[in-house]
Amino acid sequence: MVDYVDALRYARERNIILADEFYSLDLNTRQYAGTVSRLAAVEQIKTVLDLVNKSLEDGSTFQDFKKQVEAKGIELSEHHLANVYRTNMQNAYAHGRWQQQQSNKESRSYLKYTAINDSRTRPTHLALDAVIRHIDDPFWQTHYPPNGYQCRCSVLAITEKQALRSGITADDQLPTNVVDNGWSFSPATYSRNLNQVLDQKIDDNILDATQTAELFDMKETAVVHQQANDSIHEALKPLTDTNRKILDDLFEDVASKGRDIAPSHGRFVVELSIEDEKLTDLLKDVVLKKDQDRKSKSIFDWMNDSFNSMLNFAKNLKNKLTGNNLKGFDALNLQKGNVIGIQTPTLFKTAESAGKNITILDMKGKAIDLGKINGLDGALLAPNLNLEVVSVTDTDVVLKYTDDVATRLFIANNRIYRLY
Repeated sequence: MVDYVDALRYARERNIILADEFYSLDLNTRQYAGTVSRLAAVEQIKTVLDLVNKSLEDGSTFQDFKKQVEAKGIELSEHHLANVYRTNMQNAYAHGRWQQQQSNKESRSYLKYTAINDSRTRPTHLALDAVIRHIDDPFWQTHYPPNGYQCRCSVLAITEKQALRSGITADDQLPTNVVDNGWSFSPATYSRNLNQVLDQKIDDNILDATQTAELFDMKETAVVHQQANDSIHEALKPLTDTNRKILDDLFEDVASKGRDIAPSHGRFVVELSIEDEKLTDLLKDVVLKKDQDRKSKSIFDWMNDSFNSMLNFAKNLKNKLTGNNLKGFDALNLQKGNVIGIQTPTLFKTAESAGKNITILDMKGKAIDLGKINGLDGALLAPNLNLEVVSVTDTDVVLKYTDDVATRLFIANNRIYRLY
């Protein structure tokens, strides 16, 4: 899996200002997780069938065939599957990084190849270390990493001034025969939704009807995930300087604690903490539709993954939460014994002008403590959270967490609730 926090740390150490897209970069690779793991299994089947055909052509014995299968890493399948999965995720991340660099090329118009100088790096890859070429140079369409399985190389975007100071690599100084045999990757043309890869597998005509049907289903799933990601991108606000500072500080804190959190998960919490209506509307819509269409289910899963990821980092450890602002809450006609079911992550805080004082009991581990994130305050209540009304007066409301489930769905001020 991509270590996003290391990427952020690397950029900050070199005073590189990352584009807004960094904080949603993992959405470019999110769709691959399920698709690639399924594709890996099909790839394994195809590899075995290819070897069967080769054995028939060569007149090989079963023992020869068995050795060939083992040589492909399919003896227990784990290595082969992991390699296919890791490679496709790596390619997807490289594609996202390329898009990010393209969007910022007016200020950083050159790219610098960076290889890790240790015993694990292939000499051919090490030969590319410190190569500098213009971002639009055709060189990058054939040499942008990864340049082979488990390649650890990367590319740094730099300014023209930095490129001239370091020295732009001349044509006759470019290494040849660098890319591993059989390897092919182009950052500009890499398919965002795996359609090209899947179409190629379908056209191979080596799989049976069941396996081909599996490929068609994978293709449909990949398209659905891409549509979901597009909707999430559209719902995210452009980052203000303040919110960028909150995110930068958050991920620096994450890195200092040896953790890794996907960028969009942090942005998700910041957006909801500043009451992003567009994102809230999207989440409200997918909660209503998640059982009817796959796109909504994909966004719903991202919502839960984002919340749980940040909950593990900034979990509320208090049994009692207090505040006076729970969006949509004043619209509820509550009575003692009612159970409120909160369906989407909901901001709970103290505001200068708000309604009744609200106390929520038994909340340890059931909310994100926004006070643990520099620049934020309050709490973000977990989705699918059930709260029982303990008492109600003209000035105060006391709630407590309960395992009882609310049954009646309704909407108040763009927040979805269930009540009984």
